[in-house]
Amino acid sequence: MKRADVRKRLSPELALLVSSCLGEPSSETPMPRILGDSGDRLLSLARWHNVRPALLADFRSSSDNWVTTLRQECLEITLSNLINTRETIRLVSLLQAEGISAYGYKGCVWAEWLHGQQGDREYGDIDLLVGQKDYLRALGLISRVGYEADPYRQYLLNGPVSVREAFLRTDYHVPMLRKESGSSLEFVLEMHWRVAYPRLQFNFPESEWLEFKKEIYVQGKPISGFSNEYQFLLLIMHHGGKEEWLKLKYLSDLSSYLDRHGSETDWKLVEELAGRKGMLTLMWQGLGLLRAMGKPWRVGWADVPPVPVNSALLNKWENMPRASENSSLSYFYNTLATRDTFEQKIGIGISHFQYASELRLLYRKFLWYREYSK
Repeated sequence: MKRADVRKRLSPELALLVSSCLGEPSSETPMPRILGDSGDRLLSLARWHNVRPALLADFRSSSDNWVTTLRQECLEITLSNLINTRETIRLVSLLQAEGISAYGYKGCVWAEWLHGQQGDREYGDIDLLVGQKDYLRALGLISRVGYEADPYRQYLLNGPVSVREAFLRTDYHVPMLRKESGSSLEFVLEMHWRVAYPRLQFNFPESEWLEFKKEIYVQGKPISGFSNEYQFLLLIMHHGGKEEWLKLKYLSDLSSYLDRHGSETDWKLVEELAGRKGMLTLMWQGLGLLRAMGKPWRVGWADVPPVPVNSALLNKWENMPRASENSSLSYFYNTLATRDTFEQKIGIGISHFQYASELRLLYRKFLWYREYSK
């Protein structure tokens, strides 16, 4: 499939944005004739897809009004990211001082890992990954410095012990919020003990973390992350397995990974790990999508052909749909569709039946929604 075949199916603005996300030189990017000076649709697309820094890189020298707006928004993104980076470093240090290993996940760590600059990737919150053995203690420490879990998770965690244990068995994170005293600053923190719902069978167990641990320096400070190969599969899991490549941000991250790390990646190890986790189909799908969209491929990268690009995905990229309130059903169908073997698909079905048997937990959730969803 040639690049032009797919690009012809896109609006001029979206085609330009794809080019920016793939790191194509602006001289090779056709400017939309309908853009004019307003750039309203292009700017709206860049906002929804969370790729404003990538777009600005192609228009830094422009003095158009919409570029002035874009430049200001990117400055605000950079400032927000630097503030979140400082807070991430503070929280990791707090936990480490108490003997708790915390891994940076997404957020500022991925901005550094994928782009080398905090201002070159949009993100809105802080993500930390802590082992389940230390998790409740870590939550307590974080709470003491002003963070509060969202009311729904508080309701589940503060319920009967059997409900809390069931929640920890079947879920993967707790969103938390801290408001800075005397300012309008708010910090959104997602505290993970897994990277996804266990019923989705994306298995990145705690027992592997130390084996693939790697320090990543962010603003001169070391934060625990993972090796390129392991973190690459986390990216594939999150962007493809959970988010289904819904936004160009995810494609941009994958493109940046290849540009920065693709030639040094141990692709045999990646393939071995992906096969062990039942993620080969998902991995080839993501890389094939990137190649189908026109990413120039280098020697030394994974040898993968382009894949057919679903019109439904292109329509979502164009139309910017509102986020679904509940993604569980979408997650279920996507994991079934992208797992490698029939046995793995059966395993996902069994895991969902096991979740449905957590009656005390489900009844507690029912009580919450009955009370608070009115």
